[in-house]
Amino acid sequence: MLRQIVRKLFELENCCKTWRDGDFDFDLVASKVTPESDSRLQSLEDKLTFKCPDDVYRIFSLHLRMTGAGAWRLHFSTELGLGKIIIGYIGPKIQ
Repeated sequence: MLRQIVRKLFELENCCKTWRDGDFDFDLVASKVTPESDSRLQSLEDKLTFKCPDDVYRIFSLHLRMTGAGAWRLHFSTELGLGKIIIGYIGPKIQ
């Protein structure tokens, strides 16, 4: 699982390096980026909300999937703007 996590982090880092304008282009990430469904956001909002280093609580809906030892996810946010991604959670799928 560690190799998958590292690979996903590098994918996101590489996209950040080229993100110079506009919204984050999810199609540039080698892995598929998906948001949580509306129903999961409503029922799991508290579990998908994390305190960030700037003391702001954010909902981390966007995620990359990882397989192997169960269904793992890497949740992230692009709310800080150009070239910046915050990782909110890496671990088993939030239930």
